[in-house]
Amino acid sequence: MRNKYVIWSLVAALLVSTLYLAAGSFGITYAAGGQNLTPGKAVTASGHTQEYAPGNVKDSNPGTYWESSNSSFPQWIQVDLGTSTSIDQVVLKLPAAWEARTQTLTVQGSSNGTVYTTLAGSAAYVFNPASGNTVSVNFNAASTRYVRITVTANTGWPAAQFSEVEIYAAAAATPSPTTVPTPLPATPTPVPTAMLTTAPTAIPTAIPTATPSPSATPVPTVTPSTPPGSNIAAGKPVTASSSTQSYAALNANDNNTATYWEGGGNPSHLILDLGANHNITSIVLKLNPAAEWGTRTQTIQVLGHNQTTTTFSNLVSAQSYTFNPASGNTVTIPVTATVMRLQLTITANSGAPAGQIAEFQVFGVPAANPDLTITGMSWTPGSPDEASAVTLNAVVKNAGTAASAATTVNFYLNNELAGSAAVGILAPGASSTVSLNAGSKPAGSYSVSAKADEDNLVIEQNEANNSYSHAAALAVNPVSSSDLAVTADWTPGMPSAGSSVAFSVSIKNQGIVASAGGAHPVTLVLKNAAGATIQTFNTSYNGVIAAGASVNVAIPGSWTAVNGNYTVSTSIAADGNEVPAKQTNNTSSVNLVVYAQRGASVPYSRYDTEDAVKGGTAALRTAPTFDQSLTASEASGQKYIALPSNGSYAEWTVRSGQGGAGVTMRFTMPDSSDGMGLSGSLDVYVNGTKAKTVALTSYFNWQYFSGDMPSDSPGGGRPLFRFDEVHFKLDTALKAGDTIRIQKTNGDAYEYGVDFLEIEPVPAAIARPAGAVSVTDHGAIANDGKDDLAAFKAAVSAAVAAGKTLYIPEGTFHLSGMWEIGSVSSKISNITITGAGLWHTNIQFTNPNAAGGGISLRITGKLDFSNVYMNSNLRSRYGQNAIYKGFMDNFGTNSVIHDVWVEHFECGMWVGDYAHTPAIYANGLVVENSRIRNNLADGINFAQGTSNSTVRNSSIRNNGDDGLAVWTSNTNGAPAGVNNTFSYNTIENNWRAAAIAFFGGSGHKADHNYIIDTVGGSGIRLNTVFPGYHFQNNTGIVFSDTTIITSGTSQDLYNGERGAIDLEASNDAVKNITFSNIDIINTQRDAIQLGYGGGFENIVFNNININGTGLDGITTSRFSGPHKGAAIYTYTGNGAAAFNNLITSNIAYPDLNYIQSGFNLTINN
Repeated sequence: MRNKYVIWSLVAALLVSTLYLAAGSFGITYAAGGQNLTPGKAVTASGHTQEYAPGNVKDSNPGTYWESSNSSFPQWIQVDLGTSTSIDQVVLKLPAAWEARTQTLTVQGSSNGTVYTTLAGSAAYVFNPASGNTVSVNFNAASTRYVRITVTANTGWPAAQFSEVEIYAAAAATPSPTTVPTPLPATPTPVPTAMLTTAPTAIPTAIPTATPSPSATPVPTVTPSTPPGSNIAAGKPVTASSSTQSYAALNANDNNTATYWEGGGNPSHLILDLGANHNITSIVLKLNPAAEWGTRTQTIQVLGHNQTTTTFSNLVSAQSYTFNPASGNTVTIPVTATVMRLQLTITANSGAPAGQIAEFQVFGVPAANPDLTITGMSWTPGSPDEASAVTLNAVVKNAGTAASAATTVNFYLNNELAGSAAVGILAPGASSTVSLNAGSKPAGSYSVSAKADEDNLVIEQNEANNSYSHAAALAVNPVSSSDLAVTADWTPGMPSAGSSVAFSVSIKNQGIVASAGGAHPVTLVLKNAAGATIQTFNTSYNGVIAAGASVNVAIPGSWTAVNGNYTVSTSIAADGNEVPAKQTNNTSSVNLVVYAQRGASVPYSRYDTEDAVKGGTAALRTAPTFDQSLTASEASGQKYIALPSNGSYAEWTVRSGQGGAGVTMRFTMPDSSDGMGLSGSLDVYVNGTKAKTVALTSYFNWQYFSGDMPSDSPGGGRPLFRFDEVHFKLDTALKAGDTIRIQKTNGDAYEYGVDFLEIEPVPAAIARPAGAVSVTDHGAIANDGKDDLAAFKAAVSAAVAAGKTLYIPEGTFHLSGMWEIGSVSSKISNITITGAGLWHTNIQFTNPNAAGGGISLRITGKLDFSNVYMNSNLRSRYGQNAIYKGFMDNFGTNSVIHDVWVEHFECGMWVGDYAHTPAIYANGLVVENSRIRNNLADGINFAQGTSNSTVRNSSIRNNGDDGLAVWTSNTNGAPAGVNNTFSYNTIENNWRAAAIAFFGGSGHKADHNYIIDTVGGSGIRLNTVFPGYHFQNNTGIVFSDTTIITSGTSQDLYNGERGAIDLEASNDAVKNITFSNIDIINTQRDAIQLGYGGGFENIVFNNININGTGLDGITTSRFSGPHKGAAIYTYTGNGAAAFNNLITSNIAYPDLNYIQSGFNLTINN
């Protein structure tokens, strides 16, 4: 979750920096001979932690700072001065109020970012607040471009830290030209801000051996003349085989010689796509004409292909071209050819380690091609009403110079695809009218537009003129009819098992005339998750319902609720005044969830180890004392079935009233020696017949710990996260009495383990909502393995512009980078996004790198996001700086995220804004009916002022930090979060921290939760360790009606004990906390633990049942004397707690409670 344990001196530093800022801007300081050169320069680093980014060292604010990745020396930070400059001093600063520390460092310089010389050798420098926490490193004047400070030790923190890095020019220093204006090829460090830019996709293109097209002999032009014609490359896309840092391919076609492309190494390729055939006469290549760009020679080959092929052929053979600033740094290459795409292949550059081009210009004219345009549109009838069938017409013209092939025209109403019509072959200059029967439409105003050849099947001279929008809107008049719509409601609104549920309906006449009199029969049908009817209710409303009016009707009878998920379908009979076109909305359907007494109500049934029949060499693996060296310590109930060899299996029989086609399997298999995981498989048999082979991998799991920082490979410490999950659909749904067997038959040498199966009905896919924009409208194609990110972003823009729902249909869609829904500069007010269902729509992020995936939200109003499964390719926390959450950033107001399945991210959801000051906090967010599983860190964290928000009825499983947390952080001036609620959730198999955690704020509640099988952590924890707001202003936080089973530990990541309920007053007091109706069962060590000296005030426990402690048998203690697991354990004498109606049994510690002297424990029974 967090990697900063900021002490009070940091808080003081923030206060001091605030005072500095209030005093006004900082003046520029100078060394004896020159100016501070750092401001405005590019800064990179070996890594950074959270928001403590490299750019902070150049912002002239000593209160902000860079901090490297933790516990991984050496670390470095580097400033690119842009040109080689004579320097003689580096001044390093830390926040003025920080405590003293010594950092051991070296200063180096480089002219090319590759070869470095030492300017100041390794030495220990003392940063002391008495001297402003500033040190000066002086050295003999040297000319350098890149200045790197490498830190090998820090006595104050296990990382390199600087708030300012000031580099001073030597006296009378004059920048000297560099022959290698090449940036350091370091990997940019991701920063958690809104705009995360994906590097251009590398397109390596092999040099072909095809017969070259004849062309004129190229002659390098020393003093170029202006080529004939115009630059036809302007605005065309350009890509490259590689690039260095920000020197991307697009820079080579932006009409600005001050920017440039530079490859990542030779050979390097630059590819220009003209879109269609052009007759070209010459290519002009430019570099920056500034004097500091020294003369250089590049060896360049020109290749191309026309629009009938994709294979490049030689146009101009490779030869050397001289770029000289004295003659404009420009080279002209004559070439005569008809091409659609051009490629420059650069194999040598005397001035840099790879090819460099600032501008790639091409001169010529378009070749003969068609050019489809739409010249007009119309519709019939001219004034339709809702009963009319509307025909749309478009006039398509070929304005080009060659015949066009047959294609289609797409028609749009309100920017929604209404349908397509075929258009035949068109000669140059010919026109054709095509038509679409769009059917009847609801009353309203519709924009009318069309696009010819939207799929770009015809290569054209101009692809940008295929669209047409009619100036006038299509007006559809309402028909004279009533229009009855019916919706269901029930009380109580959130029923739990055993509740008596009463139903009612609301009937609204949405038409323009009153309904007929007499009876209006209504039927309500309640169905379970499998689609079986549970109960049918009937009622009727008698009388006229005026146009626009609504009536509420109570339905006789009630239903005794049973835990589960249900569908409530309601229908009303057609009215006598209701024409057929208005009867389509006479039915409605909504979901009803009946909550369990504690934990989430879920549609699946668990088939655990004890339910299985073992066969072959299958064996039961157990960890009865929670020994973390055993894989079984992470299994449910601390046991699983091992499948070590071919023929070994575990088999279950489907119980009465259960079944379905959806199966989730929790499994374990070995890691690889390099930590990248292994691939394998297990087979599924149904009733003795093989049904499926399920592919498995250990790529995502296995983390290793020697402290609190995870490692990704063996040798990094003790392993955790040894189980993962896979889910799959069977062709035929399982029914009661069927057997399902998981068997090893693949012959590999791995031992697999199966923890449990979960079997559930798979609902039908959700159809595209009426009027919705689909990602497939914008080029996304399910299951093709290709990147759909651009289509997803375009679909968001279209949905927002039209005020429509965004739909993601069935299938798997691959996204190569972070899906940004809105941006810092262009946030979205409201949007609804739905998939076809979490068993049907799969969003797969493919990028394994930090900041390479997940969804970044920038919402100001309401988001409704639902019905998808999300997975990633992430397998590392990247030093706790992955910035790769399922959902992150700005969640808006009153947003709802529901029915999502999120796994294999850094966190499932991190609700916090780090891009604005003050931070914009989420308010009223609801997350419900979701599955947040198998993530490297937190399940869901409400941070940065998140308030009045809720997580309910969700499965939170196998996450590597707090399952559900409220961190009242104050980064970027965020306020304290208040009034957040976690209700009716099942949190299990958490392998670090706690199932539920509150770190401050006020008014929070956690109720009706079910917590089981935590590993190395607590069921519930509160502490004052982390920076931000604690409990100073808390008026009351309540935990109630919660069960905690096999939780707590004697071996957290610091090899210390944690209670099943763990309260830690690390820095200041924990106060005003109430626990009521809590069952703590089979605790690994101590049931309730309170410690550290910050104090405990008004801590009240009511109706607490503790049954079983000390099951791990460990007595050693990190905090006190040896002891077996106690009911209540305190290792502080500062504070008090009161217990009312405490019931204990099976307590390992003989005296029940282990209380440090001075702590005031009151028990009232």
